[in-house]
Amino acid sequence: MKILILGRGKSGTTALLFKVAAGLPNCQAFSGGHPGKYAGKFENAVYKHTYSERKGKTFEVYEQHVSDEQYDRKIWMARDPRDVAVSRMLFRWHKGPKGNWKQYRTHLELVQRKELGPKSVPFHVLCRYIGHGNWPITTEEVVKDERLRYQRMSEFVNSLGDDWFLFKYEDMIQGNFKALNDYLGFAVRNEAEVPKSTGKAKVARKKAYGDWRNWFTEEDTEVFKSAYLPYLEAIGYDCNDWAVSAEPAIEPEFSSMYMKRLVRENRLNPFRRLKEKLFGAI
Repeated sequence: MKILILGRGKSGTTALLFKVAAGLPNCQAFSGGHPGKYAGKFENAVYKHTYSERKGKTFEVYEQHVSDEQYDRKIWMARDPRDVAVSRMLFRWHKGPKGNWKQYRTHLELVQRKELGPKSVPFHVLCRYIGHGNWPITTEEVVKDERLRYQRMSEFVNSLGDDWFLFKYEDMIQGNFKALNDYLGFAVRNEAEVPKSTGKAKVARKKAYGDWRNWFTEEDTEVFKSAYLPYLEAIGYDCNDWAVSAEPAIEPEFSSMYMKRLVRENRLNPFRRLKEKLFGAI
């Protein structure tokens, strides 16, 4: 069996990849790369990809890929865009600040300030410091990028045929796999985790949903509503539910400390690879 899992980054695609692959015998699990990179004749294989216009992984590319390749099952992995926005904001520096240390420190300080007073810094302000060019960008630019991204995603999801299965991140967290199991024709293994050997296990953060309510202020709901509503509707989320937490709490362990850990792990990686290479040569 050949299975495709496609979704936005930070939507739980990697976790689902290994849960699905664990449910099949002699199954190979492939993550990322250009579509078709890991083509081969396998008894069972699951391929996970993420949509990213910036990296050239557009919906046109995937539509062409799906038309060229024969998949037995195809899954679109969905997650509340507000939760994705929080995860993406915190994940910004996973490859290290490199020549952008001032930007990183400014962003980190703002996150730490929000931890102390969640209502003191609107979420959209944090997003102004995660760009890959000039910074800070304007809130208008932040919203424009999100609106375009989710408009494209909405159009893609609405175009999917009956041969696709739409699976929500929230269902994965709750362990609601019955409908997915029925579609696949076998049971996924919810206990399966991302192997530490892949290096991707270290980027896992809270494994929860609805945390956006602690990060968004009332101001943010008005700022982002127009950008996210089309996708919320396409997936079937409650479009009227924009209630933020009355007493928001942001835990440093899953916020500023997480950001620091990602940067620290990235800086250690070259030394770890060298150590492995040296020990392997002995």
